[in-house]
Amino acid sequence: MVMMKPGQMVGDYEVIDLLENSHEGVTYKVRNVLVQRFEVLRILPKTLQDDPEKVTRFLREAKVHARMSHPNIVSFYHATQLDGQLVITTELVEGTTLGERRESGPLPLAEALSYVSQVLSALAYAHASGFVHRNVTPSNIILTPDGGAKLTGFSLAKATTDPQMTQPGTVMGSLNYISPEQVKGLTELDARTDIYSLGVVLYEAVTGRRPLHRKSQFEIMLAHVNELPPAPTIVNPEVPAELSEIILTAMAKDPSHRYQTAEEFRQRLDRLRGAPHPAGSPPQRPAPVSKPDAVMTWPAQFAGRTLPLQWSSWRLWAAGFFTFVLVVLTFLVITRRL
Repeated sequence: MVMMKPGQMVGDYEVIDLLENSHEGVTYKVRNVLVQRFEVLRILPKTLQDDPEKVTRFLREAKVHARMSHPNIVSFYHATQLDGQLVITTELVEGTTLGERRESGPLPLAEALSYVSQVLSALAYAHASGFVHRNVTPSNIILTPDGGAKLTGFSLAKATTDPQMTQPGTVMGSLNYISPEQVKGLTELDARTDIYSLGVVLYEAVTGRRPLHRKSQFEIMLAHVNELPPAPTIVNPEVPAELSEIILTAMAKDPSHRYQTAEEFRQRLDRLRGAPHPAGSPPQRPAPVSKPDAVMTWPAQFAGRTLPLQWSSWRLWAAGFFTFVLVVLTFLVITRRL
């Protein structure tokens, strides 16, 4: 595959720099000479266009990305053919990725929560539009100098109505962030798979460690399915217990035990961080307290934390009191009969 060099022209684009060379294609920073704007140009080279699946995925990415417009999603510009090669151009976001930012250690809590809240806003929009991202990772979250966060990396994204391309049993996505259902190779994935992945991202952002780091890829996949991570507050004592619980809920093995929507996840985080609700959208009522049997279905997730007050002292006291009353009444009835 012949790589393009800085200064080279391809159509109306001047190549500025090579950004990435992967199995998904080659990505360049370019200048659109017609509008005098720097953009990102990704090429599916001719050598890869002999693979029907790669072509279909490339075109599907263009279709999915082109239908989304949100302030926390990298903007889509154009899809075309240049010199016989399929290309996609998108917004060039100046900044660093969350993965690069985390290399220096855990992020300040307020900063991490702000970034993740913005990504959840993007995911809520994408899910409402009928799309699942399927590849939410720190490297696909770009942080801007003004404190913004933008979601990118739509190469695995699909509409829920699109035909399945992945064969049953095939694992798709970045192994450190895939959901248990992705590990199992399930083809029917919904928004909750993105919620799990972002839960892993948040865990890593506030603790500085991956929750399920293992030596081999196989061990990582098994851990996503079978192992519970240590509570974030144990790894980093500065993480509040409430945030630890939020993260572990997002990372529940069973999708039905996670937050069911990105918006629910975002509102839970925003209540914790005390963020104002968006204009024109009234605050939601606090979620009702979980029933005892619902809480106790995942005891291992909350290992190391004391039971809430309503489950400890007052319930035990009440049970003892009613038992005492029952004994006294029984004694009085027996005495009257005698």
